[in-house]
Amino acid sequence: MKRILVFSFSFIGDAVLSTAVIQPLRTHFPETHITFLVGPQAFDLLAAEPNIDATLVYDNQGEHTGWRGRLRLIKTLRLDKFDIVVNLRDSLTARCIGAEHWGMMRGDSNRHAVTRYLEVLQKQGVDTTDAHPHLQLTETEHAAAHPFLAEAGQTSEGLLIGIHPGGNWKYKLWDAGNYAQLANALGKEQDASILLFAGPNERELQAQIAKMVDVPPILVKTENLRHLAALISACDVYIGNDTGPMHIAAAVETPVVAPFGSTNHIRSGPYGEKHTVVQSGINLGCNPCHPGRNPGGCGVGSCEVIAGITVEQVLNAVERYTSSIQISSK
Repeated sequence: MKRILVFSFSFIGDAVLSTAVIQPLRTHFPETHITFLVGPQAFDLLAAEPNIDATLVYDNQGEHTGWRGRLRLIKTLRLDKFDIVVNLRDSLTARCIGAEHWGMMRGDSNRHAVTRYLEVLQKQGVDTTDAHPHLQLTETEHAAAHPFLAEAGQTSEGLLIGIHPGGNWKYKLWDAGNYAQLANALGKEQDASILLFAGPNERELQAQIAKMVDVPPILVKTENLRHLAALISACDVYIGNDTGPMHIAAAVETPVVAPFGSTNHIRSGPYGEKHTVVQSGINLGCNPCHPGRNPGGCGVGSCEVIAGITVEQVLNAVERYTSSIQISSK
């Protein structure tokens, strides 16, 4: 049995994208034990993933800070006697584990993160055909979402739209008022129920938008990422900024509509042809500024490029999905 360690990431979205390597590795090495090394934020999401055999924490803000912390991590990982390290974060630490090292390729970085991760495997002769980020929710996890939705009055026949207006960087946020208008339009024109998602630090934003919506949305406040993923998987469409939950939505195969402006959709948009990135068409010459040397360096506090996206643009993108759902249900 091959013992493989995947050096994954600290941020939730990046960790979700890294799951694209699981299926090709399992196909190439039928007898394999796959361990993921992730940051504390993403640990609970991947620790319960059936396709991953073990999950370890890399806490570079805690016990693994500094050179002493990295030495501690290296000693711990060496004990597991891995055969291969798949180094997706281009970490020097990964080269010290005492295993065969599969590293990132140099070259054009203006490609999707998943493309670059899969190239690590391709370089070693691993077939990555149809590989994509994927979260495999269990029947129990799916079932746990049903009581929450039923208590909120959501029926299986009704259209369910997920909206997450938050994000960890103000320059990539579409305006809260736009999300409220969108929710109102979807409720009025398509009789859709709205699941309004929010992270632990986004409750005020969630409440602000809920007050502006004519029909009260269903407020999702769970901090359990697997439960969050199950609720997103129940949605017919997910709408949200460039965030971890956006990548979770794509990984549970819910169609995504994502406003983008200050971040590079080519590198970090929802992966796959099933999803839609909405842009304003405004070009300031500095966008996208993330990733880059000075993200948000303008100091304005918001991005005109993403602010220029209209509610009608996003609504039209959503309707392309909902119209096909309504036709198929007739």
